[in-house]
Order: sequence, then C-alpha cells, then structure tokens
Amino acid sequence: MSDEIEEGEENSPSFHGRALGFLAKLAAVLSAVLIVFTLAITGYSVVQRYVFGTPLTWTDELSGFLVVAIVMLGAAETLRRGEHISVDLLSSKARGISAKILGLWGYASTAFVAGVLLLSGWAAVEFSWSIGVYSDGYLEAPLWIPQSFLLIGGGLLMLLAISRAIDLLLGKRRK
Repeated sequence: MSDEIEEGEENSPSFHGRALGFLAKLAAVLSAVLIVFTLAITGYSVVQRYVFGTPLTWTDELSGFLVVAIVMLGAAETLRRGEHISVDLLSSKARGISAKILGLWGYASTAFVAGVLLLSGWAAVEFSWSIGVYSDGYLEAPLWIPQSFLLIGGGLLMLLAISRAIDLLLGKRRK
C-alpha cells in the first residue's frame, strides 16, 4: 500500500518533503539510466566474447560498481513510493494511532539504517581517498568513486525518512 498523498487531500506534504521527493525521483531516473547502461555494456561484452572472440576484462568490475550505484540511487524513490518491505499483516490492519506509531517506527528504522550506511560510507570514502585505494581489477578505478554512492543514496534515504516522519507527526501525511 502506497503512502503517497492523493492530490486534493486536505493535508499535503511539506516543502522539504516535496523537495526530497523530487530529488528521489531524480536519483531514480539516474538509476534507470544506469540500468540501461549496464545492460548495454553487458551485451557489448557478450558480443565481444562470443562473436569476435575478444573478451573484455573490465565489464564485470564496472557492472559491480554500477549495481551499487543503481541500488543506492533507487532506495529513496522506493521509500517515496511506499514500496519498502513492511509487515503487511500489521500495517494493512492498523488504523488511527496504531497506524501512526507503525509508520513512525518504520520511518525511524529506515532513517537509522540509512544513517549507518551514510556513516560507514563516509568512513570508506574518507579512507579510500586519504590513502589512494584503487580497485584491484582491470579498471584500477579509485574506490572512493563507487563508494560515494553509499553517501548519496544513504543520505537521501535518511533525509526522506526523517521528512516523512516529521510530516506524519505534524499530520501532513496519512501513514
């Protein structure tokens, strides 16, 4: 069940909720573009290997980095659309104050996990940047680049979850 507010409802999301929702949509569009790009380079790699007999050595490593970016960029949009995992047995039957408490618990839990991702991502990026860590594959890419998607995705997810919790507390959101 989506917790989006329908147009024309009495309560509407706050400015910060709308702004973060826009950023989540933008990140999801970038995620979708990266999915298409990953599909294209994977297809190119398969053609090179099996048609021309010249395997590409860098596509597997790049695809792995892109999967991290795809997931982290899509996480906030999933929350915005109300499609994160929930215990439907509880959330579908809850009404009134129980629904509000469950909603707040869900947003707080999401913000906590996103905060952990953000902090661990920050530590990883800082470490990789400070000593110049590169991937050990054929790309030899600076690892802080793919790790930075933990910061972007985790930060956006955490801010959106906090915004949704505030809106729920202030009555600007159903559940």
